[in-house]
Amino acid sequence: MLLENDSLLGVDDSSVENRDLLTGGINLTNADDVNNILEVTGKGEVTVPTSISTVELGIQVEGSTAAEVQQQVAQQTTSVVDVLENLEVQELQTTSVQLFPIYSFENDTRELTGFEARNTLSFELPNESAGAAIDAAIEAGANLVQNISFSASDEDLQQARLQALKQAIEQAQTEAATVLDALDLVSEEIIGIEILSVGQSNPIPQPLQFEATAQRDTTPIIGSNQTVQASVALDILYN
Repeated sequence: MLLENDSLLGVDDSSVENRDLLTGGINLTNADDVNNILEVTGKGEVTVPTSISTVELGIQVEGSTAAEVQQQVAQQTTSVVDVLENLEVQELQTTSVQLFPIYSFENDTRELTGFEARNTLSFELPNESAGAAIDAAIEAGANLVQNISFSASDEDLQQARLQALKQAIEQAQTEAATVLDALDLVSEEIIGIEILSVGQSNPIPQPLQFEATAQRDTTPIIGSNQTVQASVALDILYN
């Protein structure tokens, strides 16, 4: 682990011997100094409520000819896109366009019976608006609701990362103090810091399926949480 400039940690320069005049760090040329280093790790975890829904829905049409189903799916897709744009959803995009034949199998014989076309769209919007947007898209022609996932805002995730790092550092310092106190040793200063990891759980797509024609109130959408985790390692000089 690289040694950090301890002046950044608020350490009194006059309290440390063998300081490197060029870098301000400690010269651990003495074997006792090298041996008197305790390395501890700490972990922090913060749970963040999600506020953004990412929805994936589709328009599926079946018919006797490829041209027929392609025209129909294009019309319904245009209607759905218009509705979603009017609702000012974010990150609206087409994620797939499919057209494939439908066959029946009887007596070991394959017979072409028609075609199926499917367009898939995805978009983002606040959790509280997701249910009404899904319902409006279905009324406009969407007939597949495939997945929904939840995520926190960038600002909330960044704040959670900082909190998780702080927790990790506090845990490492607490463990070091416990160990040194039990051995009747004294901590002098932190001479090395390493951030081992900082990250958050990825949104997990949730299947969301129901009959497009069913009578119902606005579809309820309840977001899950994201977890942000951090781990650090500290090198502590003691005597």
